[in-house]
Amino acid sequence: MTTPPNLRIAVLLLPDDQNLDVVGTMDYLNNHSQAYLAKFPAVQHLLAKAPILTWYFVSDNLDPINGQLGPVRSMPCGLYPLLAQTGVLDGYHVASNRMALKFAVDAGKLNKAVHWVGDARWDQDGRVWSAAGVTAEIDLAAEFERTFFDLEAAEFAKVISEVVHSDRPDPYAWVLEGVDLGAGK
Repeated sequence: MTTPPNLRIAVLLLPDDQNLDVVGTMDYLNNHSQAYLAKFPAVQHLLAKAPILTWYFVSDNLDPINGQLGPVRSMPCGLYPLLAQTGVLDGYHVASNRMALKFAVDAGKLNKAVHWVGDARWDQDGRVWSAAGVTAEIDLAAEFERTFFDLEAAEFAKVISEVVHSDRPDPYAWVLEGVDLGAGK
């Protein structure tokens, strides 16, 4: 028998973030968990393959927050340009909210050591998983599930969530037409 993944997901929460960035993705990922699937008698055979999810919250001042409220996602899409200023994303391919990228360019604050991906809904580069917008966050979660979760459990979560995934082409890529993303595309 295969051991289910035991995933620890940290979430950065900042004031004025879009709630859907966090809530939609957290709900979708949580629909794959042992705790959630245990509610459905018809899929008990999936429990041994379903992930065990542990969620950690980090506040805007980087203090831990008690995670009793339930699961949330790692980081809202519009924060990647801000995080990039620390250098932690240098050399990685990263998708981000198009308007956040455009605003960073306009302000002269886009870290061009990051390979910004302007024509994809999400991107995965090694351990860095990034999404380009609120609904793209769920598309990213769908790819994450296909990579790390049992396919039968993933299909059940997709059906119960009534989610239709979209990878490419990205209908919002036009926002960055003519915008210099440095080494990005």
